[in-house]
Amino acid sequence: MKKLFGTDGIRSKYGEFPLTEDFVKKIGLAIGKIICSNKKNPLIYIAKDTRFSSDALESFLIKGLESFPIKVKCLGILPTAALSYLTRKDKVDLGIMISASHNLSEDNGIKLFAMDGFKLADDKELEIEEAALEIKDNPDNQKKRKSPEFLIEEEHGKCLRDYIEFAKKTLSYADLEGMCIVVDCSHGALSDIAEAIFSELKAEVHVINNEPDGHNINLNCGSEHPDVTSEAVKEHKADVGFSYDGDGDRVVLIDDEADILDGDYVMSMLGLYLSQNNNLNQNTVVATVMSNMGLEEALQPHNIKVVRTEVGDKKVVECMLNNGYNFGGEQSGHIVYLNNNPTGDGILTSLMILKMMKDSKKKLSELANLYHRYPQVLLNVRVKEKKSFEEIDGLNDCLKKFENELSASGRIFLRYSGTEPLARVMIEGKSKGRIEAMAAELGAIIRNSIGEE
Repeated sequence: MKKLFGTDGIRSKYGEFPLTEDFVKKIGLAIGKIICSNKKNPLIYIAKDTRFSSDALESFLIKGLESFPIKVKCLGILPTAALSYLTRKDKVDLGIMISASHNLSEDNGIKLFAMDGFKLADDKELEIEEAALEIKDNPDNQKKRKSPEFLIEEEHGKCLRDYIEFAKKTLSYADLEGMCIVVDCSHGALSDIAEAIFSELKAEVHVINNEPDGHNINLNCGSEHPDVTSEAVKEHKADVGFSYDGDGDRVVLIDDEADILDGDYVMSMLGLYLSQNNNLNQNTVVATVMSNMGLEEALQPHNIKVVRTEVGDKKVVECMLNNGYNFGGEQSGHIVYLNNNPTGDGILTSLMILKMMKDSKKKLSELANLYHRYPQVLLNVRVKEKKSFEEIDGLNDCLKKFENELSASGRIFLRYSGTEPLARVMIEGKSKGRIEAMAAELGAIIRNSIGEE
């Protein structure tokens, strides 16, 4: 059982375990030891988002890695998907992304990518975790000093341009002339990239929240606050708005009527589009247990199957690889199309949406009518421990009572966040008022048992 790696790498507040200077150096040492045991003179890429702590975490990792004969290339600020793409393209032994995705600036994290561009497998993460936890000494007191073969280089411009050109090819060399687009960069890793991609494709681009200062990433903007993009779409009378998170691996859409469309809308529209063009493997879309029941209802009439996994885009990708599927994602806006890139990529998802709009000659609001959302409530309860739900007094009885009441016309799902101290209560049903009451009652039972004081 992993202790440090959650559903999307290691994540915590900067300066708190495991993101302390001492322990991040140990993570670097552990990575160096393991990777050098399997490969002579390996190559590692490191990229980061715009958080104030990203530079420090990068330097701590390098301090741990430098005891080994490793070549490190620091790529600077790049979206997560760009690191995944470059790791695969350049056949790099390991890609390290320093980011906490959609979290605010006080948090940060570490995500690891294998040579094929996929997130590192669970067993490999566990191996690194165990090795780091076994290191008892202060890394600065290690007997083995900096390896004479250790080499570090900085390479940002070329890598940035490589990804931009790769992304533009998603449109099959078409252009976006005549389209008006709003882009919310969330003061994150796409701040210097998104405008370049869309403007080079001849779209009229209005960019907001692209002035990172290290502390404003995801702050009242981006995918966590798509209403900001919605207002900008109204102001500019845009055809579409794209609201990204801090590392650019998720996107929330805004249509031409300024309505907010989450990942379930995206999966329904693109799932049908790919199917119609014979590009949807086994006519199947992979979603998580958090996706709305309306997704199945939208796709079933078109003979498209929906398969569900545990939460996390990593779980979605694992399901794809194990079963030969190629498209899926999460309600949060992580969308993965394996024919393009092996991880969630907000930019490529946006370009697929734009290509679908051009090919169909329809507005996004028309295309979105495919999907009709069941009323859904998601309640977060901050907890002091992640106790098994079965062990919380009264929770199971209440849960069974509500499940019987909803029967086939709704569902309840309880889970703990993989990256935050939160218990999540998700309920779907036909009556919004009733499911809100159910969620409140279940949330109160959890809060009374293990809620933060």
